[in-house]
Amino acid sequence: MSTGPGLRERRREETLAAIRAAAHRELVEHGAAALSLRAVARDVGMAVSALYRYYAGRDELLTDLVVAGFTAQADAVQHALTSQQEPVAAVGAGLWAYRTWSLEHPAEFGLIYGAPVPGYEAPASTIPAGARVGDLLAGAVAELHRHGLVDVDGAVVRARRLDRATRAEFARNGRRRGYELPDAVLALLLDGFVRLHGVVVMEVFGQLRPLTDHPEDYAACLVDGMIGDIVGERGGRPQTAATTSSSTTRSRKASTEASR
Repeated sequence: MSTGPGLRERRREETLAAIRAAAHRELVEHGAAALSLRAVARDVGMAVSALYRYYAGRDELLTDLVVAGFTAQADAVQHALTSQQEPVAAVGAGLWAYRTWSLEHPAEFGLIYGAPVPGYEAPASTIPAGARVGDLLAGAVAELHRHGLVDVDGAVVRARRLDRATRAEFARNGRRRGYELPDAVLALLLDGFVRLHGVVVMEVFGQLRPLTDHPEDYAACLVDGMIGDIVGERGGRPQTAATTSSSTTRSRKASTEASR
């Protein structure tokens, strides 16, 4: 007797995939705020009333798109991390893939990180997907730590550029997520990611171009500085961002390809 999905279930999954694809096209072409169930239904070739058999309304469909966006971005980061054999290069590749995916998918990035969609509030069910990138990157840094490549003493000194309350809060939030890293390393990891994310936001929304004609080089300096803060000399890397660009340069092309 067959244990696979029945005909009705297969047809439902096919219809859901078609609805998601149509909603994604609407997102890319018109933006999240303009997402229209009527337009999605028309694209799929069904009545709007029939679409409600699959989604309770616009918000549920938006939530599906949010989770899909977070998942795709995390998949790109994970693929980049696993594409590198050397642990330090893996971290650089993962961070670079975060940027690459974001630039190549501005509509999806705008949905998950941009201005709130009027009348929509993402439910708690989106949190696991949204936290996955951070979990992956923290896991990669934990791998550095297991290999003895984290300069813990140096990280303590470098983390002092943050005020004490921020250091403590970053470390506390990292521990809450289960990240098994020294507090100073957690603080530097979160601080570096916040700064990189800010630059990516400015790149995606065209706000960095008036400041520099070389956003890729600027982003590479941030990535290298972030890694340098964590590994210091232990990974054969100097501590300053200005002299640590070689590792990111080597992994940049690979991680760009991996994010696609």
